[in-house]
Amino acid sequence: MTSRERVLKAINFEEADRVPIDLGGTTGASGIHVLAYDALKKHLSLPHGTVRSNDVMQELAVVEEEIRKRLHIDVVQISSISFAREWHGYPLFPSCSVEFPIKLPLTRHGDEWLLSDAAGNRFRKPDSSLYFDSEDGMHWFGTGTPLTDEALRHLEDDTKTFYKSTEYALAGKFGGSFFSSNPEFLMSLMTEPDKVHETLTKRCDGLIKSVSRVNDAIGKYLFCVICADDFGAQDNPLISPDTFREMIAPHYKRFADWLHANTGLKLYLHSCGAIMPLMDDIVAMGVDLLNPVQTSARGMDPAVLKQKYGKKIVFWGGGCDTQMVLGKKPTAEVVEHVKERLKIFAPGGGFVFNQVHAIQPTVSPEDICAVFDTAHEYGTYLR
Repeated sequence: MTSRERVLKAINFEEADRVPIDLGGTTGASGIHVLAYDALKKHLSLPHGTVRSNDVMQELAVVEEEIRKRLHIDVVQISSISFAREWHGYPLFPSCSVEFPIKLPLTRHGDEWLLSDAAGNRFRKPDSSLYFDSEDGMHWFGTGTPLTDEALRHLEDDTKTFYKSTEYALAGKFGGSFFSSNPEFLMSLMTEPDKVHETLTKRCDGLIKSVSRVNDAIGKYLFCVICADDFGAQDNPLISPDTFREMIAPHYKRFADWLHANTGLKLYLHSCGAIMPLMDDIVAMGVDLLNPVQTSARGMDPAVLKQKYGKKIVFWGGGCDTQMVLGKKPTAEVVEHVKERLKIFAPGGGFVFNQVHAIQPTVSPEDICAVFDTAHEYGTYLR
């Protein structure tokens, strides 16, 4: 069975030959930090010392073909920068240079790197830090490029060639968000609800227009489009279920209804945190695939999630806890943990193996290989 066939069965709640596996093929949150990735390449005797990244803030690696093959990966992300011709390198870490698909407005100040965007937002990475942080904690520096008509034509040609020359399932990432943890946005939900609805209505209009163009060009090669909004903290949702139901869910539902009526694509949502109190609404608003399934957050018990929602939504994640297990426990315990998660999530399909959020830089190559080899070996339905 090909990767493409395997993923399509899983997302339609069917058992394939084995559970599909993802690493960095959907959101950055399904990926791996550049330092962990570079160490993995060294461990596998692959050229190392330079890693490509499509996420400046989290420093997440672009997964290459050799690693996809070695770790049994079934999914590849398609975005505006998937087939970038130029890469620009920066010595962000002593052991590893990082390349990005755009030139960064990056300068060196003392013992830190400083990054500024066109809006005047500033991002800092001290040498002691593994990531870039916004100075006010509210902005994000992206690496996407505008999808002009010419860029979309190139993307169509490249995606078609890649689709026909490989057997991977392709996930589309082209933006999509209806929520923000910015305090101003959270206050506006209470003080200016009409204004928020107006803003989100326009945002939905724009997303429909954008995804419509993408679908016309490459929709037949993709199985989903990705939206990313973090609705949960460690212990609770960031807003009450009533506020979520009134202010956020209608706009997601409008987009999901349009997507399902006008394309063959499924809606993939990335949302971290303790979102169990929102799960009924997330299902009702039309989300098909849920990531990262943060099982270490309060109320996110894997067995309960599978029992209550295992036939209503596909769990794209939850396969290995990166907060409490991976990088924290001995390898043997990590392996048993992965086996347990497969037993819970795999039956009946509706599950794609993915660790919970990104693999952090302190995780050993041996543990990374153990996680994905275990998922590959013990995720076989014939067993």
